[in-house]
Amino acid sequence: MPKIVCVVGYHNTGKTTLIEKISKELTARGYRVGYIKHDPKGHGVTDKEGSDSYRIFQVLDRVALLGKGKLTLWEKVQDDPISVVERYFSDFDVVILEGWKSLKGLKKIVMGDLSVEGFRVDQSVSLEDVIGYIML
Repeated sequence: MPKIVCVVGYHNTGKTTLIEKISKELTARGYRVGYIKHDPKGHGVTDKEGSDSYRIFQVLDRVALLGKGKLTLWEKVQDDPISVVERYFSDFDVVILEGWKSLKGLKKIVMGDLSVEGFRVDQSVSLEDVIGYIML
């Protein structure tokens, strides 16, 4: 099972920017890193209404689009990031979850003034400190 860490914070607190930096650094160190973004309101668009895959996904539980060097998979699942990690990311070293602030039992990197327990990051915290927290 990979190390799992949630990066949490309000909108525009720098979560994605920090995740990019963490991902680049860990990859440069030879780690395999995965990423799952939480979309609790379902605003993320991965397929447009009316497309072939959209239409078929209305009927089936799993649909994939295979293109040059990229696989996009749509699968009907419960909002359970741990089962997704176990199923699709078990061979990774680290998986970064963006969001899931209420998920219990996982390390959290907290951006901004969100009232959640975890490793708080601001301008005074170095990337090395963040990496150290993740890899503990």
